[in-house]
Amino acid sequence: MKRHMALCAMLVALLPASPVAAQLRVRVEGAVAKAQTLSLPDRSHLSDAALAAQVLPQAYSLGAAWLRFSQLKPQTGLKAGVLFDLTSLGSQALLHQQNELATLAADLHDWIEAMPVTGRTPAMLDPRAVEITPDANMGMADSDRLYYPLRPSTVRIVGAVQQRCELPLQPLQDARLYLASCTLSPLADPDWIYVIEPDGRVFRQGIALWNRSPALSLAPGAMVYVPIREGRAATVDPQLNHDLAAFLATQILPGPGGTP
Repeated sequence: MKRHMALCAMLVALLPASPVAAQLRVRVEGAVAKAQTLSLPDRSHLSDAALAAQVLPQAYSLGAAWLRFSQLKPQTGLKAGVLFDLTSLGSQALLHQQNELATLAADLHDWIEAMPVTGRTPAMLDPRAVEITPDANMGMADSDRLYYPLRPSTVRIVGAVQQRCELPLQPLQDARLYLASCTLSPLADPDWIYVIEPDGRVFRQGIALWNRSPALSLAPGAMVYVPIREGRAATVDPQLNHDLAAFLATQILPGPGGTP
């Protein structure tokens, strides 16, 4: 009997151990029932985390942010490139005694430098909507974060302006019409603006008579980036305005616990 039990014990020891289910650690923050780190099964999707977060009714899902660890490195490079280009633009301006351009470049540099690298990736994050939209219900990775802000009532005008403006949202108003309420820099591009929607998407909109785009109304929390004149920006990098708008799109809206 003892010999039989010993043999059984040896066989059990030789059996492969039961695999431990892989887990993803996903942080949920902002207007949720509780800021916490969730443990989700491997291959979980956005809907799994969004539903588990118990998003509060006052959350602004259109402005919610998916913050991905995998995007931190490329966005760090994007920020560094923008800062380098702004420094170069300011140095060239000083060399040619273009003081107004030097001041604008320095202001934009300091403003961007103070912004965090978030890893934000545009995504649909309304819990129920993403659940029933297969193409939007993307897979998550370990150390990803979901952040739900509160709904703002304003839009912002930034970039080549005398002073950054925060203006009341005007329902259905075309984005370019907000510019009349914010004093632009003489160095503002007269032909284009960049519209950064609260979900992180970026649109380049023509605003001159020769290239005017169809009207584009803004959602609460949207940002309008007024670019530096292309002829000036292109002296250091033709992509400067595009890259600056792309980095602005990675920022998150304010709300409870709104620190990336």
